[in-house]
Amino acid sequence: MRLRHILSVLLLAVFALSSQAQGRKAVVSRLPMQGQTRQQVPLRVQGLSDNQRLLGYIRTDSITVSGGAFGKEGTYTLGAMLTPRVLSGYAGCRVVGVRLAAAVNLGRSRTFVYKVNDGSVDPVLEQTQRLYEGWQNVFFNGDGYEIQGSETLFFGFDYHETAEMVAAEEGGLCGYGDDSTDGFYAFGDFGQGLGFYSLSNLGRLCVQLIVDVSSLAAKDIDLQGLDAGFKYKQPGEDIDVMVTLGNVGREELRGFQLGWQIDDQPVTAVVKPDTLLSGEQSAALFTVTLPADITIGLHRLTVSVDKVGGEPMPEKSVNDTLVATFAVYRDKLQRNQVYLEVYTDQESAYVPFLNNALSQLKSSQVPLSVVNVHRPGTPLAVKEAAYLHLLYAYTWPTFTINRAYFPGEAYVSYDMNDYLPQVPTEFISGILSDMVYQDYYSPSFVSLTLEASYDTDSRQLTVKTEGQLLPEAAAIYGQLGVTLLLVEDEVKSKQLVYNSFLQRSTYNQNYQHNSVLRGYMTKPTGTALTQTGDTYSATFSKTLDEAWNPAKMRVVALITKYAETVSEDNLTDVDVVNAASFDLSTLESLGVVAPKTAVAAAAYYSLDGKAVPAGNLKQGVYLMRQADGTTRKIVLK
Repeated sequence: MRLRHILSVLLLAVFALSSQAQGRKAVVSRLPMQGQTRQQVPLRVQGLSDNQRLLGYIRTDSITVSGGAFGKEGTYTLGAMLTPRVLSGYAGCRVVGVRLAAAVNLGRSRTFVYKVNDGSVDPVLEQTQRLYEGWQNVFFNGDGYEIQGSETLFFGFDYHETAEMVAAEEGGLCGYGDDSTDGFYAFGDFGQGLGFYSLSNLGRLCVQLIVDVSSLAAKDIDLQGLDAGFKYKQPGEDIDVMVTLGNVGREELRGFQLGWQIDDQPVTAVVKPDTLLSGEQSAALFTVTLPADITIGLHRLTVSVDKVGGEPMPEKSVNDTLVATFAVYRDKLQRNQVYLEVYTDQESAYVPFLNNALSQLKSSQVPLSVVNVHRPGTPLAVKEAAYLHLLYAYTWPTFTINRAYFPGEAYVSYDMNDYLPQVPTEFISGILSDMVYQDYYSPSFVSLTLEASYDTDSRQLTVKTEGQLLPEAAAIYGQLGVTLLLVEDEVKSKQLVYNSFLQRSTYNQNYQHNSVLRGYMTKPTGTALTQTGDTYSATFSKTLDEAWNPAKMRVVALITKYAETVSEDNLTDVDVVNAASFDLSTLESLGVVAPKTAVAAAAYYSLDGKAVPAGNLKQGVYLMRQADGTTRKIVLK
């Protein structure tokens, strides 16, 4: 289960963090928990027994920032977080203590381990004792806590900042290295709602778990992540593969061997002579070349651990195999539009900043359909769309582009909330434009055209969808589905906005919302398409709500793999294959001469002026002429 957070309002608390070298400032903000800092710990440390190890995000006994302070008197619950990605390899081991460093004597303070439950916490271990300057081990009374492997643990200590620390601008916190989201959290309210807030500019907080690893095998490796690049690939293509892994055995590991295979083909060995300390995480990189005669459709890349330290894997070992699914194609079509879906919130002051960037982006002729899906419980929410927030939104606002996963990201969706209030709108719009064009040139295998009619008396809207399908469509997706969304502009409703004059966030009760999802003409997850030969056609009707203004509305159509339900298990299978839209204001019944169908595809030319079919575009530089006659240079990578 993902951890999800409620995004704080715009005015973030600012904390003054000072070091021995220079003063520092940091913001506290709620962010997705996706820290992937390489964990490096020694086999032995002072004060630990032979069967005890450290888990954390720092080098033991290393401190690069000392004297960090919040700049405000009070008590703060601080720590780091370990997710199942790491803890699954330590199932059956027991947490017996916490190792931490302080810049000064902190007096009597509570050290703790919490289990995290979707943003709330349950204490599992607590102990109060004196905390001194420097590194120290705090061992809990009793037998400790047995790691299940499926939980997330937040561990650390209560930090008391005194009036003397505030006056001296010198606190008691220690950090190491670069910032890492999971490596430094504060848990509390901060005037913005109870939850986890990541802290930056101190590095990773100097705190680690002390774990009894008696139950572990002497030598063992966990595979924790497999990155095989983008979903769509062509025959003969080289795939750069990255496998993240950890040494979850009791002993130092000198070398290991991985094996990879495509589908049921023979296994190819990858020997890595790397030395990994007990508890250390690392990554293995290698290249896989796809066969030139590989069939179109879905394929599997399986990576497994064959040997550790020259020996077979232990009998009780888990997490030894990972599988990545990818799609092979030979022919492709150009997309009509890119679909950008925003999971927005009327209670977030970040939203207007993103809306301004999207308005500028749409005015620049980018081939784009934007839909704002409002957060459940807010006035503009659509009940049938709540599942999208549960699946994609880890904070608000976030957005997906074609609902497609970008390799290496922690989530399918993105957020820019750290930058929205601080970076010019033009810069944000430029970043979004690059992201949109990247997906615009990803392959599609289904064409999409739309025709519509509207009866002003009955308010019935009828939309016909049709198109052609390449053989890749069935081979990759099986059955396809179409989703028709109804969207309205210039909808007035409340919105939290940042008031620069008052220097705080206030509500605008008549904020003009655009691209508001109003409802569906199909099932929210899509309605199955019936294919006839290499074509499809489907017609849908809906009576528009009396409160909606048809002259300000449009229909957005999405083609995806058809699925009865969408869950985290099939999330990466239901990316948008093609998208198109049209404004209802272009319909004759609403006063314009002819209906507008799907957006016309651009024309492409090589630098010497020769026309290049969209399906034949390769890596390189091209001139793209859009339907309105404008021309721009593009680079396909």
